[in-house]
Amino acid sequence: MQNNSSLQPFVFRRLAAFVYDTFLLIAVFFVVTSIAMVFNKGQAITNPLFYLLLYAVGFMFFSWFWRKSGQTLGMQAWRIQVISETSEQLTYKQCLLRYVIATLLFGFTLLAALLSKQGKAPHDSLSRTRIIFKNKEL
Repeated sequence: MQNNSSLQPFVFRRLAAFVYDTFLLIAVFFVVTSIAMVFNKGQAITNPLFYLLLYAVGFMFFSWFWRKSGQTLGMQAWRIQVISETSEQLTYKQCLLRYVIATLLFGFTLLAALLSKQGKAPHDSLSRTRIIFKNKEL
């Protein structure tokens, strides 16, 4: 069970989990880029649609973890979890809102979470989700 003090994670944990996940996502981007370069005869990819593909891959990465367990690998390491305010499992709509808002307003969202009394970032509020601490036994 969660207690009230575990419902307000520190922003540094969120940032640390994001940095951890960024390294994992970069590795995924390397694999996707390597595959794309094979189809581009080993040349650099300059098509703007490729960047849209990478953005979509980032969404698939985060949404898979969020929907599966509410935790990316970085969130597991820092013992935080994203949960829905309205249901047990996050919906794809909630994941999409979190991802788009968080990526477009990245620096602002961290500052807003730091200033929020509940520790909620704009992407938490708008997607109707929140971050909680996980118990140490997990």
